[in-house]
This record gives sequence, structure tokens and C-alpha cells, in this order.
Amino acid sequence: MIPISAAEARNRVTPIPTPTVVRSVGSLGVGGSIGVMVSQAPLGVKVVVAILCVVAAVAVTLLHPYRKQLRAFAEDKNVARVPSIGMVLPLMLWWLALMLAPLAHWSTVGAWVAGALAAAAAWVLYPHVDGSRRLAYA
Repeated sequence: MIPISAAEARNRVTPIPTPTVVRSVGSLGVGGSIGVMVSQAPLGVKVVVAILCVVAAVAVTLLHPYRKQLRAFAEDKNVARVPSIGMVLPLMLWWLALMLAPLAHWSTVGAWVAGALAAAAAWVLYPHVDGSRRLAYA
């Protein structure tokens, strides 16, 4: 494999970009789950809201019709559909943050900030996690 420069990587066009609604709902799900888990809400409420946020993020990603386009493009260009470590690592970090977050018990402002930062990180990483960015290298 020939190494490429950072500028070339940024200039590659993603053939099937992640739809804005998927990216938005998924990022809000990530941010909401982290935000509620670091809050001072009762544990039962935290768990229920976090699970609903996770289910919404995963469901909107897997059930949206653009997944069929991704699959068809990957088969056409012979791109591996097996998740890479770069796709799974952010999910593992999200899981770790969800597991450690109840130890925080932050104020409302801290919970909002943590949720906003998690949502922003998810927004940036979403095309890499859902596999759409991988298609730019096909």
C-alpha cells in the first residue's frame, strides 16, 4: 500500500456520504447517553435514558436506506465490509465512557458540556465509524 499525504486524504471525496439526519441523530444519541450518565440523576433514570439514546443512535444508522447503497458500492468496488479497528475503536471508547460516567456525578452544566463534547466528537467520527469514509479509498 502506498502511503498518502494528509492533504490527499482530506481531498478524497466520500462517494456515499453519511446522511445528515443519520449523523445528527446518531451524534445526539452519543452525546445524550454520555451527558445523562455523568449527571446527578438517579441511576435508574440514567440507565433508561442512556439505553434509549444508544438504541436510537444504532437504529438510525443501521436502518437507514443509505446502508443498502454502501453495501452495493462496497460489493461493486470489492471493498472489505468487515469492520476495521478504526471503525470499532470509537465505539469501544464510547462504551468505556458509558461504563465510567456514573462515577462522575457532575452538575447539570458539567453534564451538558460532557454531552456536547461527546456529540461533537461523534459528529466528526461518524463517517469513519459507519464505513462511508472507507469508500473514498476504493
